[in-house]
Amino acid sequence: MAYINAYLQFYTAIIMSLVLVGNLMHGFRNVERSVKVFYLMLSFDVLMLVAGSLDNYLLLSYSEDKFMLEALVSGISDFSYFMIIGHFTLYLDLYDRPAVYKASVWAKAAVMIGIVMGEFWFITGFTGGIYTQNADSLTPGPLYYIGQFGGYLITAIMIGIFISRIKTFNKGEIFAFAVFIAGPLFGSLLRGFFKDIILMPLMVTLTLVVIQIFVQLEKELLIKQQEIELSEIRTDLLMSRMKPHFIYNVLNTIYVLCDSSAEEAQKAIAMFSSYLRTSMVDLDSHRLIPFEDELEHVKNYLAIEKIRFGDKLETILEVETKDFMIPPLALQALVENAVRHGIEKNPDGGTISIFVKKDLKNINIIVADNGVGFEPSLELKTERKNDTRKHVGVYSASYRLKSLCNGKLLIDSKLGEGTTATIIIPIEGEGK
Repeated sequence: MAYINAYLQFYTAIIMSLVLVGNLMHGFRNVERSVKVFYLMLSFDVLMLVAGSLDNYLLLSYSEDKFMLEALVSGISDFSYFMIIGHFTLYLDLYDRPAVYKASVWAKAAVMIGIVMGEFWFITGFTGGIYTQNADSLTPGPLYYIGQFGGYLITAIMIGIFISRIKTFNKGEIFAFAVFIAGPLFGSLLRGFFKDIILMPLMVTLTLVVIQIFVQLEKELLIKQQEIELSEIRTDLLMSRMKPHFIYNVLNTIYVLCDSSAEEAQKAIAMFSSYLRTSMVDLDSHRLIPFEDELEHVKNYLAIEKIRFGDKLETILEVETKDFMIPPLALQALVENAVRHGIEKNPDGGTISIFVKKDLKNINIIVADNGVGFEPSLELKTERKNDTRKHVGVYSASYRLKSLCNGKLLIDSKLGEGTTATIIIPIEGEGK
């Protein structure tokens, strides 16, 4: 039976090596942190299977002179197993999190426990402290239950993180992650019926294949769809930056100023030039900028509009904190939307209010206007009917807030009363 175990693990190692190489061919540097952790798990799985295969081969013709080599490969196999389950806990914690999220203390603890217990099993493999084995049987040693404790502790942390995040996973992810958690336990139960076959490494490998199919491949397809959608949004947003109506109005205002006040016209040209330069910024979906820079751009824009609207445009600005990061043009898009669709359509003008507040959990950025407002459900139906993106800047802001800093955008409007847009950025995801 040792022959079967050796060849089974060896051929499985070949298959998993191909899976690993296939994943790495997609690149390593630009993938999410959780994906990098998954690649590491696959690497340790291949190492575990190769070492396990060699261990079973050595046990076929076991002798005292082979003891050190057998203990070495057996220890490598055991160490790799603990690396897999420890890093799966980290993978579970990092999965589908924004780039600025820091791994939880529990996830880091699981990795450290895996390292310590892996080394413990590796070292005691030379002393027989946890177990001794030959081609026919495995005999528990005096430290056997202490050795088991580490695996149970990591599993407990794993289950805790899984339960705490279960609402954020889809059905396929829940299935795959639950299979991984239950897989080793199921392997232990099956070993009672198939005592001669070493099932634990194979069960771990099977659960990684399940994650590869139900999570990683689905994630890859989703990312490709998001890249297409982001490309369309960026194209639409770039076109919206070149608003002929707005540019014409500003240039016409500057033209008038040239006759009445050359100095004011010069200032207006400088502000407009700065506005255009910042508006043409590359909207890289993986980049955040300091909020202070975004705020200066908004002030510049409002100063230009103030020249055009005069007393019909008033602004209120109250900022509690500037010490955080934000996607470029996220706030700008909301302010422009308030001016164009709120104040400009109101014959009497109105007021744009910007409030930045910080509580224990979130940074809240509020952009409010007392313009004409709109009926949200009617606006959405109109856009769907016409297949248009009238508020492409707002769509882009919402998309990038979610993908970059786990933020969200809420919009509330009442016809005839005005509109309030609120950006909520979790402090853990603010990118400080």
